[in-house]
Amino acid sequence: MNFRILPFITMADGQENRSPRQPRNLQGLLNFCTEITAREDTTQPTNFQQLDPERRRFLEEALNSLTVNVAKKMAESVKTLCSEAVTMNGEDVTEQEEAIAVIEEYVDDMDHAIDLYKMGGFPVLMRCLDSPHPSLRAGAAGLIGDVCQNNLQCQQNMLALNIIPQLLQMIDGDENVTSRVKAMYALSCLIRDFPEGEKEFVKTQGFSYLMRAMQSGVEKLVIKSAFLLSRLIQDNDSYKGELLSMGYVEQLITLLSSEKTGSISREHCTAALLGLASSYPPALTECMRPELHLKHYFTTRLKEIKAKQESMVSCDQPLRTHYF
Repeated sequence: MNFRILPFITMADGQENRSPRQPRNLQGLLNFCTEITAREDTTQPTNFQQLDPERRRFLEEALNSLTVNVAKKMAESVKTLCSEAVTMNGEDVTEQEEAIAVIEEYVDDMDHAIDLYKMGGFPVLMRCLDSPHPSLRAGAAGLIGDVCQNNLQCQQNMLALNIIPQLLQMIDGDENVTSRVKAMYALSCLIRDFPEGEKEFVKTQGFSYLMRAMQSGVEKLVIKSAFLLSRLIQDNDSYKGELLSMGYVEQLITLLSSEKTGSISREHCTAALLGLASSYPPALTECMRPELHLKHYFTTRLKEIKAKQESMVSCDQPLRTHYF
């Protein structure tokens, strides 16, 4: 059974300024006990006395208050997410939003993520993806990403529920921008470093959805889709011919050339383009097409970066002179 230690306050009589650091986890509790023991004078006889019932009861209640049964809290939250309110318009879903927040607090721990699967939480999260309430769709997608990230067992079990088509539909057409972004996050965590997931993604025409996400104009969606693309290119050479035939080189150059594209998106688009051109000669040939003006773009961009760096150095110089 998994437990989490909560903080408590201990104050010895006459030692307000010397009390040990308050423990916040098992290691902290061990350190706390060690510090208390170290203060005792072990050269003198101990005056051990049987605890009276009242003090024993107090200490038992204090110790019980230190622990939280994580599995129990998550199970209660999963039960809350099974409510009919999840699938009904016009319902107050505050309790369900809080349940998602509770689960989110714990599933960064791989063991708790697996516990969520074992207690039947994965189908419940998929049910939330179909909710008419945007907050629940976004929350469930975020949780799916959290439990799948670097967790092979959760990736396998989530993939077995045929979740990829559902996530792709959310990315492509959800009316709520946050839900679309969270769905992209979930998809990325589900298939990265997971060949079975990548295979299913490709089989479900995932690269077409990815390109439309990059064309969406939603900065966070562009960032996450460009990042996922660069990772897939980096990890698997077999995708490069298909990506070239789909027009990804031109798409990436278009994004790089747009003034609306943010700096982080540019970074991931550049990484994806480099991954294609540096290891796949036909992609390099495509990049060199005169009408794409890629050389002009990079030359101009380098000059802009150099000018900004020189400007920053110039602005810093008076400060350096003043202080040094």
